[in-house]
Amino acid sequence: MLKKSINYCKDKAYAQKVMAMALYLGQLLVKYGAEIYRTEDTISRICESYENLTAIDVFGLSNGLFISLEYNNEVITMYKNASVGNLNLEKINLLNTFSRKFVKDPQDVQAAIQDLRAIEDKDEYSFPLKFLASGLAASFFALLFGADTMDAVCTFFVGSLSYGGVFLLSKYDLTFFIESFLGAFFSSFFAMICILLGAGHNIDHIIIGSIMLFVPGVVMTNAVRDIMSDDFLSGLIGLVKAIFIALAIAIGVGIVLSFHLK
Repeated sequence: MLKKSINYCKDKAYAQKVMAMALYLGQLLVKYGAEIYRTEDTISRICESYENLTAIDVFGLSNGLFISLEYNNEVITMYKNASVGNLNLEKINLLNTFSRKFVKDPQDVQAAIQDLRAIEDKDEYSFPLKFLASGLAASFFALLFGADTMDAVCTFFVGSLSYGGVFLLSKYDLTFFIESFLGAFFSSFFAMICILLGAGHNIDHIIIGSIMLFVPGVVMTNAVRDIMSDDFLSGLIGLVKAIFIALAIAIGVGIVLSFHLK
């Protein structure tokens, strides 16, 4: 049976580096879509791997992380800004693997930070692959909701174009509300074009399949899981965000349909 390594912070400066590294890890977890309660637990475990860091308290929100602990009877507090980005389960898995390895056998903090930066800088899937995958996902959602073959084919192109448009515009640092609105607007607009050209049969199926790419399922799920873990504030923030995303989608679809139905 392997024993956990015993580690100590040699001075206050090193303890602060450990805190900064733990917060950086937490910031990345939030960025890639991890639950807040899981982020808090990970930060706590990183700090607890050092024997002389005690009274560890971590408080997390979707836009900020706080940590307080005692080192040699001195209280140290640190804060780091955080923001939720695009969901990336691969990087969440890499970060979880890193944290488990670090807790089991802590390494030098500077080397740990370099490992975290390598995970952050790791290449994501290429745009053409995302473009293709979004179309396939949208078309299968359309089939799930009762679309015929032609509507599914139309949904493939509508979903791909809608996702591609939002992806290209995201470089302008749009808010989540605007991104969701544009995704729904593009989906409805391209669906209407398909119907006007006679390529599609049912605009409802095409729109529904396409906007599923922008439905806040992960946001809602994480919010519920946070609430079930007694993290009510983070959960309510997530639920409010999900409601606003749903509102943006409804507005985007409604604007296009108001012209189509005239």
